[in-house]
Amino acid sequence: MNIDEKKKEVLALLSTTNDPALIEEVYDMLHIPETIDQVNVEQLPSPLREKINKALDDYKTGNYITHEEMKQKVHQWLIK
Repeated sequence: MNIDEKKKEVLALLSTTNDPALIEEVYDMLHIPETIDQVNVEQLPSPLREKINKALDDYKTGNYITHEEMKQKVHQWLIK
């Protein structure tokens, strides 16, 4: 499946969903605030600055889990 076919399928699926959480998540993924690039960490200690920069890079590349996903994980941990 090429990228144009994938885009069409995603649009079709989004247009038929009534899941507000899914719509919000897609919306947030497509509307990353510009301010994320403007975070000034220069005055912080180097180790903290490195951690923040890594976290920002992870966020920009989609390497994170949502709050809902984390709540589900915590729930699973608590019921074990």
